[in-house]
Amino acid sequence: MRRIVFVEDTYGKEFHRAVMRKLAESRVLNPPANIRIDPRPVRKCDNELRRLVLSVAVSGEATKVLFVIDDEGRPDAGDSDVVRHLRNLPNVDVSIRVVAVSPMHEAWLCIGLGYDRRSCRSDPVGVLRSEEYEKRHLGQWAERMSVDRLMSERDFGEYLDALRWLARDP
Repeated sequence: MRRIVFVEDTYGKEFHRAVMRKLAESRVLNPPANIRIDPRPVRKCDNELRRLVLSVAVSGEATKVLFVIDDEGRPDAGDSDVVRHLRNLPNVDVSIRVVAVSPMHEAWLCIGLGYDRRSCRSDPVGVLRSEEYEKRHLGQWAERMSVDRLMSERDFGEYLDALRWLARDP
């Protein structure tokens, strides 16, 4: 079974590695060692998504794919930006899930670092910028955040459920 996580940008890969380590340390999730965070950043609304998913499934091995995207204030972002490109895949053994972070990954970072939830959901970059945050710090700063603070967040709960799905054998 192949297990792959696609994220939107280079810094997201480091962020998700850190979050999975933190979830394992807190014993919330024990992700299998073979979960791969794909090195190619994925743009949400991109016709290349279909070719990308087919290329990882071409081996014939069962594959689970998780896309984690920013919804940027659009509740339908997962379906409209990702899933529509993956409808009617040819006969391959690929299962796909999409989790949309509201409004962006920095909201989880902001909340996980202990800032005000409402401010983090409305302008996470603005809140973090007061601490001289830059996008390239996403993965490094994730090492300092508490996943416990995120457990009550709906989108983080969906992410955790998706990681559990990814970890399970079919």
